[in-house]
Amino acid sequence: MTDAAAPAGAAGPPPAAAFATLDRGTATCAAALVGRVDRRWRLVAAAAVPAGADPAALVELLVERARDLDPDLAAEMGLDARSAAPPRIEATGSPAPHAAVLAATDATRRLLEADAAAAGWRTSGASAQRDDALAMLRRATRPGVAMLLVGTGDPPSAEERDLLGEIVALAAGAAERRPDLPVVLVGAAAGRASDFPLATDVVTVPRPHGDPSADLRAILAARRAGPGDPRQALVVAAATLAGVLDLRVELLEVGMSGALRVRAEPAGAPGEAARVAAREVPSALLGLADEAAVDRVEGWTTLPIDRARLRDRLAELRLAPWAEGGGDGPLLRAAALRASVERLVEATDAELGGPAPDLVVLAGGAWSSIPAPAALLVLADAVRRPGVVQVALDAARLLGPLGTIEDAVERTAVLRDLVPDALVPLGTLAVARGVRGGRQAGHLRVVGGDATVEVELAGGRLALVDLPPGQAGAATLAFRGTADLGARGRRFAAPATGGLAGLVVDLRGDPLHLPDRPDERRGLLGRWEAALWPEHDR
Repeated sequence: MTDAAAPAGAAGPPPAAAFATLDRGTATCAAALVGRVDRRWRLVAAAAVPAGADPAALVELLVERARDLDPDLAAEMGLDARSAAPPRIEATGSPAPHAAVLAATDATRRLLEADAAAAGWRTSGASAQRDDALAMLRRATRPGVAMLLVGTGDPPSAEERDLLGEIVALAAGAAERRPDLPVVLVGAAAGRASDFPLATDVVTVPRPHGDPSADLRAILAARRAGPGDPRQALVVAAATLAGVLDLRVELLEVGMSGALRVRAEPAGAPGEAARVAAREVPSALLGLADEAAVDRVEGWTTLPIDRARLRDRLAELRLAPWAEGGGDGPLLRAAALRASVERLVEATDAELGGPAPDLVVLAGGAWSSIPAPAALLVLADAVRRPGVVQVALDAARLLGPLGTIEDAVERTAVLRDLVPDALVPLGTLAVARGVRGGRQAGHLRVVGGDATVEVELAGGRLALVDLPPGQAGAATLAFRGTADLGARGRRFAAPATGGLAGLVVDLRGDPLHLPDRPDERRGLLGRWEAALWPEHDR
């Protein structure tokens, strides 16, 4: 878990009438132009380009668009041809760094690796219980290692006390060879900081958990993330969003360098900070092509493609994320995105699972690479959780940069203004568990505005109601038998907000029962996909 402290060194929004935001990821760079219109901040323009592009040129392109579309408004925001470029707020990402873990025992090694992975580090580990001294030293000094994590349990076992001197001596030797390598000493190892060279950057964590001021995961997350780190900023933005909307918010971000899941709840009392918990999962990155990841993507794809070619396509996706934007490229991205979200949820459910939130926010460039209604289906496929949730997309990728604003009052004010522009509503997703199959599973009635829609619900299927963005309705679901919609019962009433996908009622069961035969599985997935992706030429 990470605390919701804002990243150090970030700037507040400028006092000008316009400013630009940049979300600089490892695959893409997204820019947005925000201006003061009618005494509130509004999104004026947005675009995204490959990561190697010049961000200044991208901002200038957005400014020129604003001038062309409405010269008077551009001049009012201080964006006329004689004005300087608007100030910028940036969130800049980087690939997950590598931490070498040296532990006394295998059990402690696994715990330390889990803590480092949760804070966004890639890890490789060794233990004095299993590995010889030379192998441990080589692991600690190999090229690319950015941090050394050394420790025992809390409290240490008798075996760990016996092995403590060995692992500290090995770590100190590695520090002699790599003076620039920071070292984090955990548990009983924290008392041996004096064994290291004076030039070594040593951090001691006597108690890795239970002390909010010295929580190991928070320390490792801060060590990984520099000023303006997008994922740390998204944690801050999610907490601010929960307070602004007074809703329980879950944020799912997937990118080419990892993934993030955040749960945030409004403060329990006025003046208190929102409650927030988050975890990064580097192994849930998009387009991973190891055998386990290929298995997952193969299980979700609707494309008739052999395994070797699928592995090549995933490798190509990682090398050129912007390639194959047309044809069957988005279908492959949707399958890879399902696999990443599935992996993210599996890795975080023990800490961040639980009842459905009020709002799910999809963040990151991966979600924008497929049609917005299809993004809601990807969420429904990969997160099998009963309940009714609103779903929105951070299409312009504003949340990361806004999360870098240090002043909480300024950040709240700006985000409150920009919520209607920043979050594109995808609709409402209702997932029911325990519904029996068959055409007569239940009945759905939606009252919105002056219209009433009635739909017969069939077990094992999706039911869709066209509910446009900006329209709100009241949904009543009546089942023939007992169902679980976050609570057990036969009749449920829930608010439904419109969006690009409308209202989607998912009665496909939990877990999804997919055919074993690849052609039958692809056919079934394709029919579900076509319901929210009708314009795609298959």
